[in-house]
Amino acid sequence: MLDAFISRTPELADTSVIEFCDDGWSGKNFERPAVQEMIAQARAGKIQCIVVKDLSRFGRDYLTVGNYISCVFPFLGVRFIAVNDGFDSIRPTDVDSLETSFKALLYDLYSRDLSRKVRSAKKFRAQRGDFLAPFAPYGYVKDPADKARLVIDPEAAETVRRVFHLAASGHSADQIAMALNRETVPTPMLYKRAAGCSRTRWPSIEENNFWTDTAVVKILRDERYFGKNIFGKRIRDRVGHTHTVKVSREDWIAVENTHEGIVTREEFDRAQTAMREFVEHGELKKRDWPLRGKVRCGVCGHAMSYKLGKQMYFYCYTPRYNDSFACVKQVQGADILEVISDGLRVQAQMAVELSRLWEEQHREQKKDAAAVKKNLAGLRETHQRLSQQISGLYESFALGEIGKPEYLAAKAAAAKQRDDTAARISELEAALENMGADGSLRNGFVSTFGKYLDVKEITSEITAEVLKEVLVFPGDRFEIAWNYRDELEKLILDLQGEHQNGA
Repeated sequence: MLDAFISRTPELADTSVIEFCDDGWSGKNFERPAVQEMIAQARAGKIQCIVVKDLSRFGRDYLTVGNYISCVFPFLGVRFIAVNDGFDSIRPTDVDSLETSFKALLYDLYSRDLSRKVRSAKKFRAQRGDFLAPFAPYGYVKDPADKARLVIDPEAAETVRRVFHLAASGHSADQIAMALNRETVPTPMLYKRAAGCSRTRWPSIEENNFWTDTAVVKILRDERYFGKNIFGKRIRDRVGHTHTVKVSREDWIAVENTHEGIVTREEFDRAQTAMREFVEHGELKKRDWPLRGKVRCGVCGHAMSYKLGKQMYFYCYTPRYNDSFACVKQVQGADILEVISDGLRVQAQMAVELSRLWEEQHREQKKDAAAVKKNLAGLRETHQRLSQQISGLYESFALGEIGKPEYLAAKAAAAKQRDDTAARISELEAALENMGADGSLRNGFVSTFGKYLDVKEITSEITAEVLKEVLVFPGDRFEIAWNYRDELEKLILDLQGEHQNGA
């Protein structure tokens, strides 16, 4: 359909075409890879016209669609056409028309309504006992004849039965995990990978994955193992996004006897009785601690656990379950904070020094920044005028005011001038990329780390802003991964390049 439209539109017929497709993504999500790539090419001046079947194919978020059509694309000099809607941004009345705004709002509401209908349909299927999760739990596979039903995987089910039997016999989850590791029983992740299942969205840290007490408890608490289906433990908090929040247990949908249990209800209950009482927690308010989620073992790659006493210390659980790793046994939290404090001071000094060097190299350029921006504004106006001129040429050709040879020649000349203007715009924008509105340096590394030159205490706010993670190795060795590495490297390369050019 779009190919036919392009071929019968004279000003588009001789252009090169790039296709972008984002099947499987919600129209509410403008982070779709194909959309982002298309917009990036438009910003780079590589795209002059975007053609879609209808507005909903571009997006179903009313505010975002409207912003692109009325602000972003006109600024970039990009024409936008929605074929079925009869919309063409070259006609100013289309952009501001009530019909366009209404359709965008309609698509926005449609997406929300569709999301509600999908949830309603899933809820209905869950209430009748259908299994709706994308992956079967360890010990089961989806029935090839009915993907909404679970059937037992005999090999993995034997391990599940053994876990329940050991728990009911008084063994702790820790002891069960150690026993399974001694016997090299494949973990659920390794077992599924060997069976051809790949969950690339949640990759394991290590290839030689091992059983832990957490993995054992996860099996022992899962009511699906005695034949109950459970749906709705978590829900998405926004349409078109993947982030989820916990749902209270009383709001879950639970249906008994939906599939054959690997253990009986009695065996499940005996295992629960043998374990300490389980208390369900909601979304807990986390204690303010600057190293939370930031400390990782440099040997095995797993997050390090911590304990609070008179002092906080971190330790790695891996050696408890796999003695092939020479992980750090224990490290004081105060020692890690001291290393971070010293490292942050060095980073802050580097930020201040780089800022000083940049100021020296750009002293003259700052004086010219206003003139450069004025030039940019003029070039953008020229680019927009040339785009309108090309459209005007087509209208003259369509009305018979000029012949085809004259139209094509004038169009080619105007298009070349527009392309040259776009190239010059890109050059000037690149020159101003590191400048703020007043011609000052704009760099995330400098602006973030520079303010911590005299910091006295490492807080959660500081680590959230500057620290990616700390890797802990034996022998009191630490490796700190800071945020804004890309911006630091880019600034250094820019300074080195300008120094060489100046030399």
